[in-house]
Amino acid sequence: MSTKCFYGPTNKFLVSTPIGDVELECCPKGIHSLCLVEGVNDTNFNPKPGKSVGLLSQTYKDNGYTYKPAVDCVRWLEAYFSHPEKRLVATPSICQHIGREGSFTYKVWFTLLKEVQIGQTISYGGLARLCGNVKACRAVGQAMRNNPVGLIIPCHRVIQENGQLGNYSHGTRNKVKQWLLEHEGSCK
Repeated sequence: MSTKCFYGPTNKFLVSTPIGDVELECCPKGIHSLCLVEGVNDTNFNPKPGKSVGLLSQTYKDNGYTYKPAVDCVRWLEAYFSHPEKRLVATPSICQHIGREGSFTYKVWFTLLKEVQIGQTISYGGLARLCGNVKACRAVGQAMRNNPVGLIIPCHRVIQENGQLGNYSHGTRNKVKQWLLEHEGSCK
């Protein structure tokens, strides 16, 4: 069943990537979610750096236009996994209904997307400062925990003040975070 969105029904896609299959959901206006499939965790994480990004399946058939954000996202993932240091492809559109516009969480997500580029990291406190509330470190952590569009809104780039990586996906995918940061060249 598709999720209801002001902009139309959503469609789900399964996409292969070098870090495992990801599930992508979008409406005609933008991405609603992008996450690794359930079951991928630190115990069984087995990246395949040379693996191609590709569409494996989709819930509803479309003409390639209705769900253009999905096509754009697959293109973005291809560029990200082949040449993360280059901005070859524009960031896919994100549906504004993923959160409450004007909320602190929304501000954190889009500040992170805009300000912290590939090859950079930022602390929870640093991101709180960028968002105008130096005391909101825990709120930043909560926003990262609730990020529905991982990779695109790069919560893996948010680390602890002391330089430690911190947790990723509730501490179940810390190896994924480490791999992504190494892939982007921001940690060795």
